[in-house]
Amino acid sequence: MVGNPKISWEVQENIGFVRLVDEPENRMDTRFFRELLELTKNIIPAADVAAILVTGKGRHFSSGADLEDLRKTIRGGHYSHDFLMANYRSFRFFDDVNIPVVVAIKGVCLGSGLELALHGDFRLCSADALFGLPEATFDLIPGAGGIQKFVQFAGKAKAMELIMQGKSFSAEEALRLHIVDAIFPKKELEEKAIQLAKRAAGDYRKYNKKDYLKELTHREI
Repeated sequence: MVGNPKISWEVQENIGFVRLVDEPENRMDTRFFRELLELTKNIIPAADVAAILVTGKGRHFSSGADLEDLRKTIRGGHYSHDFLMANYRSFRFFDDVNIPVVVAIKGVCLGSGLELALHGDFRLCSADALFGLPEATFDLIPGAGGIQKFVQFAGKAKAMELIMQGKSFSAEEALRLHIVDAIFPKKELEEKAIQLAKRAAGDYRKYNKKDYLKELTHREI
């Protein structure tokens, strides 16, 4: 990834860090999705990592898709079913990869940003995090697996209410809906995510998810 990338990738102590780096909002445009495809198709599979941590640089995780950019792509005739499916497969990669994926969320996590986060194994957030799938307010629907994932975690009735109305919701509500697993102060968030990634990397899937989180928070989950 050259020039001014939308995503950065680095490996530290056997943990692969995926950072959205288009501050301040870390929007997802066509270039972002092309970089994500390259990352998930070629770069991460070739890397020697035991866990992945996904987060956003700066104040926010992601405000979601850059709709104006995508509309320009549509008008230019480059937006196709293949492009949509490639984006979906890029998100699915984090669900399917056989190592733990921890997502650390601060600030806004909306639209495609939330869809990406929902494909991780663990989601930690800061108290100021704001979530939502607002696509319905733009006469669109979440198209990268967000509906199915939301239903899986929050239940069909609540998921459909929030998706159809395009409502945003707080970190506390996200915790109640099982969209996130734990809330931490913003200054502690990334360190907690790193701790969890290292802990889960050693014996991934051998223990119940609650065991990892109980160790991290030092309380019953």
